[in-house]
Amino acid sequence: MKIIRLGGVTVSFHWVFVIVLFFLALYGYLEETAMLFGLVLAHEFVHLLVARAHGLEVGAVELFPFGGVARIEDALELDPQVESNVAMAGPLFNFLLAALCLVFYANIPAWQTSEAFLFFIRCNLVLGFFNLLPALPLDGGRILRARLTSPLGFRQATELAIRISQLTALLMFLLGLFFIYTGHLHLTLFAAAFFLFFAASRERTAAIYAFIRSLSTKKNVFLSQGVMPVVTLMALEETPLREVLRYFAMKKFHRVVIVNRQGRVVGEVMENDIIDTVMKKGVHATVRTVLPRR
Repeated sequence: MKIIRLGGVTVSFHWVFVIVLFFLALYGYLEETAMLFGLVLAHEFVHLLVARAHGLEVGAVELFPFGGVARIEDALELDPQVESNVAMAGPLFNFLLAALCLVFYANIPAWQTSEAFLFFIRCNLVLGFFNLLPALPLDGGRILRARLTSPLGFRQATELAIRISQLTALLMFLLGLFFIYTGHLHLTLFAAAFFLFFAASRERTAAIYAFIRSLSTKKNVFLSQGVMPVVTLMALEETPLREVLRYFAMKKFHRVVIVNRQGRVVGEVMENDIIDTVMKKGVHATVRTVLPRR
């Protein structure tokens, strides 16, 4: 649901958020909810500002019941350090706000009795720490993936980050059961666990196309730098293209030598040929389909 447009960025609310807002208003928590999602919106805009500072194209912000997602249209995955910087900016913003508020809290006695002010501090701390959980699509999950990308490559790093994300969601679910056992019911813990588990699953599909998009921009990087290492790979002609993509590195070009079961070379293709085929036929097409027809 599109709401407003600020600075060229579209801000929208997920339909579930509208329902949650309605019920919270019925129970008298509208002011707290508005404050929380105002902070979430500011958190996401900090991501976009840092992305713009790195020269990236920014698109939209979508708010969910348990946070928000900043849509960055550029190939953020080309540089894991940039992805890490953009992801870290949000939690740091919340911690900075909380620190400033604590300074005012310690020096202004009148604010020490303000429930709204204390709630504002708690919201910033919760947002900061929650977003640092090692779970996609949270900031902590993106920082984790960025750190894993150098040794593993983007695709494998994403797969490992997704497994860690789902394990984190499972631990949150078990923690919720433990609280029930001790006589405390925390519905938000269960809701957050389900949200993280299924949101992490969606990252797998999003990552494939983000990866392909980032590879497709590599030509511009090469033209600007004038030189780039070339890596030679060898693949059986019946190998799915998704398996070849696993071995592609962000800052290198790739040449793929295609062989049959007898080990004879049947042809060779460059990285851009594979990317073009993936865009036309999908990641399940075989390496054989990349070869030009004779």
